[in-house]
Amino acid sequence: MSQADGAMTLTFDRAVVDLDALQRSAYAMAADVTVDVRVAGAEYACTLFPRHQETSDAELKHRFRAEVNDQILRARIARETEPLRNLVFALAFSQTGLVDAEGEAGGTA
Repeated sequence: MSQADGAMTLTFDRAVVDLDALQRSAYAMAADVTVDVRVAGAEYACTLFPRHQETSDAELKHRFRAEVNDQILRARIARETEPLRNLVFALAFSQTGLVDAEGEAGGTA
């Protein structure tokens, strides 16, 4: 829905979309829009304020929704791959010699 000042509001179900995804999306699109995020019952209401009048409302809404979906998927991938990343880091750091076999810092003071 568009407003008189050029702002438009999109709503997202709080059960499906995390606030973090909305905030990251707002940051990613900061060159084109500023975003006000408010809780409205079971939804987040995101009011987009365009910085440039050349871009259509429909295009900005579409891009913001796409960015939100991207951020949701990034968070899901991070959660699903966390055990593997931790294993890779543990293996990498175990080969540095910074920690001895007993888990203490290498060398003594």
